[in-house]
Amino acid sequence: MSTPDDAWLNVLKKIREGLGNYDPVPVVAELFRFLDEGLVLVDTEGRMAFMDRLSENSFGLPPGGAKGLMFQDFFRDLGLLEVAKTGIPQVGRVQEIRGAKRLVTRLPIIKDRQLIGALGTIVFHDLEGIENSPLRIGSHRLRMFSVKNNFPAQNAAQYTFADILGKSPSLTETKERAMRAALTDCNLLITGESGTGKELLAHSIHQFSKRSGGPFVRVNCPSIPFDLVESELFGYERGAFTGARETGQRGKFELASGGTIFLDEISAMPLTIQAKLLRVIQEKELEPLGSSVTRRIDFRLVAATNVDLLQLVQEGKFRADLYYRVTSVPISLSPLRERHEDIPLLAQSLLPGINQKLCGAVRSISAEAIRLMSIYRWPGNVRELINVLEQSVLNAHPKQEIGAEHLPAFLKTGKANDVMGEKAIRGIVADAERKAINYALEKTGGNKKKAAELLGVSRVGLYEKLRRLRMT
Repeated sequence: MSTPDDAWLNVLKKIREGLGNYDPVPVVAELFRFLDEGLVLVDTEGRMAFMDRLSENSFGLPPGGAKGLMFQDFFRDLGLLEVAKTGIPQVGRVQEIRGAKRLVTRLPIIKDRQLIGALGTIVFHDLEGIENSPLRIGSHRLRMFSVKNNFPAQNAAQYTFADILGKSPSLTETKERAMRAALTDCNLLITGESGTGKELLAHSIHQFSKRSGGPFVRVNCPSIPFDLVESELFGYERGAFTGARETGQRGKFELASGGTIFLDEISAMPLTIQAKLLRVIQEKELEPLGSSVTRRIDFRLVAATNVDLLQLVQEGKFRADLYYRVTSVPISLSPLRERHEDIPLLAQSLLPGINQKLCGAVRSISAEAIRLMSIYRWPGNVRELINVLEQSVLNAHPKQEIGAEHLPAFLKTGKANDVMGEKAIRGIVADAERKAINYALEKTGGNKKKAAELLGVSRVGLYEKLRRLRMT
């Protein structure tokens, strides 16, 4: 049985091995007193294994006060936990700690080829000083990488899973599913209402994937003119059509080679293009307009839609074969009205940035204002929440707190309470559907084909209901 003394002897042995031929003279020991970086260690479960004194002081803790506590008790950004579970390092990220922005690096700890935890370092210098040196260097490196790889600087992801805020069960489940899917190379379809954060999730998936060093090309399908869709997606050769560039043009798919292409609102893709799109996705090759040469490309597809694609398939507005190709892994984002517990956290987290953008003086939101926000339906989801906060910050000026009186009028009319009744009705309908499906599956011995016939729906329709009701 090992004792604390045995543990110390083991640690001292490791220190000796680490120093190599360098002697443990006082000047070496004194080095640790001058480190300007915080140091945090967690195991794979997120428990604190070590926190240095600099970090302990910033949280008002006594020596060893963080031992055994959970990482999320101290930090809102859970990037270190992602590293502890996936083994994928995160270098040079900006994180807010106790109201101040810090530069952090997170590295996995691997022993005997097994992931045992993660190490996080925190630079406690003022971020402005950081921005004037390393981050500028990082910006120049990004520009050099862009030129070297011949794709525009805007073809890069900007967000990570740490930017997706919320603690509701549905959002937590969605993030976990997305993280698992990100580590594969499967095609993904993100579904959700407008404003729920589908593009934010697509950015995060790319950043979390093995393709994170490659381009992230965004395509807003509805915004491309109908007659330019093919040339925009697949590119064209010199002289392919009247008005074509002399040098030709690479398409979005070719620009995404080595990385991820994000097709936002794929439901708007014209039927005439869907057949060629299917071939590109299946074969990972394309022929630009005016060319007879096939080009191999390597990309990962992430698509998004705010409409029911299966309904469009049934109406003949979307190809069934393309539908099954893009929905290898479906990921659904719940609307804000179904995760009201996330609203206080979202509002408080978004407020500092909005306040700074509008040169406001607001520092907090009153309990009554939060209550009114929490019972509102939010048809525009997070995008509408941002709009409401912007209006409220302007209305509150020059005060430091948003009160109920500063909220837009529609949040104070009392109509929000009716929404809870609507939500209850939807819940009753969903419960009835679950009971009917469970009854049908029980009667047919779990045979989904026969259960679908008993329910009077197609087998595909049954699978869609199972996914929507989270019964799979």
